[in-house]
Amino acid sequence: MPVHPSLPAELADDLSAPAAESLHPLAFERTAPRDLVHRRAIGEVLLTDDWIRLGAHRFKVGAQWPRGHGFYSPVGGRWHDPLLAAESIRQTSSLVSHVFYDLPRDHPTLMTELSLALSPEALRLDDRPVDVELTVDCGEVTRHGSRLAAMTMEIGLVRDEVPLGRGRMTFNCMRRSVYRRLRGSYAEVPACLPEQPEPLPPREVGRAVEADVVLGLPLDDPGAADPRQGAWPLRVNWAHPTLFDHPTDHVPGMLLLEAARQAAQRLAGPGPVLVTVMTNQFHRYVEFDAPCLVRARLSASGDGGHEVRVAAEQHGGVVYECTLTLHRAPASTGGPR
Repeated sequence: MPVHPSLPAELADDLSAPAAESLHPLAFERTAPRDLVHRRAIGEVLLTDDWIRLGAHRFKVGAQWPRGHGFYSPVGGRWHDPLLAAESIRQTSSLVSHVFYDLPRDHPTLMTELSLALSPEALRLDDRPVDVELTVDCGEVTRHGSRLAAMTMEIGLVRDEVPLGRGRMTFNCMRRSVYRRLRGSYAEVPACLPEQPEPLPPREVGRAVEADVVLGLPLDDPGAADPRQGAWPLRVNWAHPTLFDHPTDHVPGMLLLEAARQAAQRLAGPGPVLVTVMTNQFHRYVEFDAPCLVRARLSASGDGGHEVRVAAEQHGGVVYECTLTLHRAPASTGGPR
């Protein structure tokens, strides 16, 4: 049954598909090839093998969100996880770069910004998977010779012809040789991880099992902490099948998004909270060999919701920042996801 979201006016602009686009229906029958979205497990591929060029730098891509995902599971038992939208955008950046801009598949990319704003009503679960159309407008396209070097994507997401939200992603691309020079010894996956901190209780961050918790117990005395703010060490679990679908030489961006979301849940809980707006900025790679501290502060927003500002610190500097807008979601009888 179609949903009727109430989307802020500034997000609704240009989300309706032009009539010409309706001549190119997407099938949503098969997943996209795994190497186009940099995933090894078929179950982690959200995009379908539907993609269409609509203009010189305008494309349409299909995605399907399951009713239940092993990690990006429903929020409060009623809402699709908003990070499915973030991961769909990330996968779209890879597919569009490889298919339409001929970026070699072994060229690393550096995400510098990923933002999204979503309609709570359009995120509601129903009795079938969600078919999502992503209309992609690529701007600020930079090339070094014939090779793609940088791009900003503006993305409109539509579910059942109803606006779901908008996203934006900016990233840089580089040759493998340049990446190795830039990263130095960090270009290699380390042999092992340092000892990781004990996890926060899963229920405090909206999770059901410890393996999904990416924040450790706070370093300060929790009894003396301001309930509107907190600081927790980042936890890395290489065995996690979603966050570490394949080996990588640095902390993945999606793990940082999850850390921000868990920090927001920890401060705004205990009931489930739904992220509706998320702005992420990646300043530097987050490395495995040194502690990373995730700081967050909660404040009220003007519409009765809450805003959380998150900063991750490593080697004495801020490496990642995130601002989240969230609303409390009705709890289901199913407990934490």
